[in-house]
Amino acid sequence: MWSSLPSQPRRGLQVAGFLVLTLGVGAFALPALGRMDERTVGIVELELMRTTSKAQELLALLAGGGIDSARTSIYLDFLFLTLYGATLSAACILVAARASEKGMDLFEGLGKALAPVAVVAAALDALENVALLVVLDGHPDQPWPALAFGFASVKFVLLGVVVLFVLGGLLATRRRTA
Repeated sequence: MWSSLPSQPRRGLQVAGFLVLTLGVGAFALPALGRMDERTVGIVELELMRTTSKAQELLALLAGGGIDSARTSIYLDFLFLTLYGATLSAACILVAARASEKGMDLFEGLGKALAPVAVVAAALDALENVALLVVLDGHPDQPWPALAFGFASVKFVLLGVVVLFVLGGLLATRRRTA
């Protein structure tokens, strides 16, 4: 997917540009997330509802305009997840390329291995969103809350690993010379 990125002279700026675009798209969801928060429901709480009773409780809190706000944030998340998946994947390749130039084989291998993991996390986010939309359409019964919870849980773990690698890899490859 990113085969030409390692050889690009401004590869860091390209990844930074993806990051800015990703954050910009994420900012579009802030008003909808704020309207949900006014009803005391956070997006992470919705993603991790897990049980039918919790789903029913959250639907009751979101009744009316809150459900529309939640839907809006989820629809925007489809674009956001596409961008963050690409950005984190490119960042892993960037770290791998920097590590290769500095003779850091472990970081190079990890970067190449984790690049597709970012895309898998984004795909799990999309599946989670589908389950959330089903719940928001008035179907709080199982398996939808559990599916949203499962996809979200794995997504968060994978994203945590990728983000920690990217941050650590950028620091490690910044300071060390071959």
